[in-house]
Amino acid sequence: MKTGQETEQASLSTQALWGSVYTIGASVVTLTLGFLRSVLLARLLLPEHFGVVALALFYIGLAAQLRGLGLDMALIHHQEADESFLRTYFSLRLGLDVLAFSLLLVLVPLLQKAYPQMPGFSAVLAVLIFVYFLSNLSQVQETFIRKNLAFRQLAVTDVVASVTMTIVAPLLAWLGWGMWALVAEQLSGIGMRFILTWWPFRQWKPGLGWEKQTIRWFWEYGKPTWVASNLSYLLDRFDDFWIGTVLGKTPLGLYSRAYEFAHYPRRVLANPLVTVFTPVFARLQHDRLRLSQAFFRSAYVILRSGFLVAGAFGLVMPEFIHYVIGDKWLPMLVTFRLMLVYTALDPLVMLMGNMMLAVGHPRELRKSTVAQTLFFIPAVILGARFWGINGVALAADGMLLLGAAWLYRPLREMVDFSLSRLVAWPALALAVAWGGGLLVETFAGRLPWEALVLKLGIFLLLFGAFLLALERNDLAIGVHWLREMAWQSR
Repeated sequence: MKTGQETEQASLSTQALWGSVYTIGASVVTLTLGFLRSVLLARLLLPEHFGVVALALFYIGLAAQLRGLGLDMALIHHQEADESFLRTYFSLRLGLDVLAFSLLLVLVPLLQKAYPQMPGFSAVLAVLIFVYFLSNLSQVQETFIRKNLAFRQLAVTDVVASVTMTIVAPLLAWLGWGMWALVAEQLSGIGMRFILTWWPFRQWKPGLGWEKQTIRWFWEYGKPTWVASNLSYLLDRFDDFWIGTVLGKTPLGLYSRAYEFAHYPRRVLANPLVTVFTPVFARLQHDRLRLSQAFFRSAYVILRSGFLVAGAFGLVMPEFIHYVIGDKWLPMLVTFRLMLVYTALDPLVMLMGNMMLAVGHPRELRKSTVAQTLFFIPAVILGARFWGINGVALAADGMLLLGAAWLYRPLREMVDFSLSRLVAWPALALAVAWGGGLLVETFAGRLPWEALVLKLGIFLLLFGAFLLALERNDLAIGVHWLREMAWQSR
């Protein structure tokens, strides 16, 4: 007969399993649609269209970050929240959203004067302010969905929003809307998420409230989170700001597409798994053994899948540009390939950071982001000055390596794992397989289709063979774990 703890563990494993199934399934659909949408928009629009919208989104995100105190993560972390606590959370979040976006709206005319070379920038920014206010409202209900582990509803929301965006944006781009097709992409997807999360999938009926003790708790939790969150945003988007301000809208458009495609490995498995495991980490924060197991298993899958997708996509990028999105995007080839380190490790750093927040250690994340910011901002400025967008890509690689190294020590204080077992073998497999693919590209470059098939086949063969030879036992353990969770879910 199972004890209460065993029953709870089986239930949590079942929820994690089905949460992974729903979110990974939805991720496959949204990733496919998103990739198709990105290809169509890249063919129909010009780099400068993407540059204007990317810069506007930087300021939208900056306003959203300045009002943030990590309220959503705080709600997930707090396991026993009564109605008064929830009402205070909603009131605080709504008030900060109104304040932040109102201030940005006032600054719109001044920002247009700062970018005279971007006509229409102020109009795009003003519309996106309204769009992202709706987005923040939908995130309230999405936070409750995650907290309650209702991942099926979140998966449906992701798929429906992605379908809507994939219909609306390419159609308007084809009709000649230019950069406004990209604005419509944001509005259609966010609008659909708002409708679904606040109507059929609503988890909580909103109400206003104000409890001083709860406010103080949010403040104490959020102070280090606020610093870390804003610094993380600068790490994520300062490159867009600097390129758009110093180099112009066309280089920013090229860089933004390279960055967009570089994030696809993160979106394939990392985002869904982090979504599932963050509340799991919060529930296991007082059980070191189970927390260590959950972290290792999620990191194991994220790293190997990320390395595989990043390496393969990096190799086929020349053919992808030429045959799919058009030669006007060829200047971003080197930039994308220089981002390979960023592409491969970014999902792991995101997982590490979310675990720090989930178990209530935001200060460690703040220290890491401070160090990364002190490195990244001058590195971007110097990189852009001497090597353009390629220099900025190298700065992003260095920043991510610094962040992973910085978080390693505090992470080992919370969970037990072997770094070499987790990272070394897939990194070696990636290096060998990537080298083999580049050799094929060098000697068979005049036969583009044959080179594409051959170098991709060599890469997959070498990567898979190395992992199978070096990690046979770990792979067997992973399969056994999945079978156990599937059996428990029956």
